[in-house]
Amino acid sequence: MRNNFIKSDYHLSSCESMEHYCIDAVPLFQSLTIQQKGQLHSLIQYKHYARGETIYSPGQTADSLYVLNSGRLRVYRLADTGKEQLIRIVNQGEFTGELALFKKGTYEAFTEALTDCCICAIKHSDFRALLIQYPLISIEMLSVFAQRLGTSEQQTAWATTETVKDRLLHFLISLVDSTEEEPIVELNMAKKDLASYLGTTSESLSRELARLEKENIIKEIAYGKIKLFNFDSII
Repeated sequence: MRNNFIKSDYHLSSCESMEHYCIDAVPLFQSLTIQQKGQLHSLIQYKHYARGETIYSPGQTADSLYVLNSGRLRVYRLADTGKEQLIRIVNQGEFTGELALFKKGTYEAFTEALTDCCICAIKHSDFRALLIQYPLISIEMLSVFAQRLGTSEQQTAWATTETVKDRLLHFLISLVDSTEEEPIVELNMAKKDLASYLGTTSESLSRELARLEKENIIKEIAYGKIKLFNFDSII
């Protein structure tokens, strides 16, 4: 029992040691002055979640905004059939739990730690007061919302009008960094999560990946790292 407490204290200390990243490196808070960031720091609770732990789930009172300090999260819903539908992957510096900022109620999705995570939690009541006091944060949030809405609409269009092959190709193309010399993408999610995101099964996804590689359209050059060939002809 004592060892468990030592481990918990260590993780909490580790999370708190990264507190400045949570505020300084998150685009949401870039418009704040040093003094304003100090005010925000006083409102933050630092939490550690082990891989596989649930941060929040449907029906739970929505009372906090969660900013990811380190690690990765996945946000997903469950259909009546029990099938998972991945909504998005949350990476370091991004946030989740924001929708309940604007309405009282409960969370509508699951959020799970894909890795050990350090999270900065801010109570909605405190964060709403910050939004009123510092409107530039609201503008940053609107920018993120617009991006997420576009991604959601694209995901819906893929699922209803395209083949699995087309969905996969469009997804890979969307990840290409135009500033790099070669069209190489890194998947930041497990294949089962990618299959869920694309509205297909893991088996169908594996078949399409193998088919695209056989057709010399893609090549997996390392685990989770894919190179696209004849890029200009497929975009």
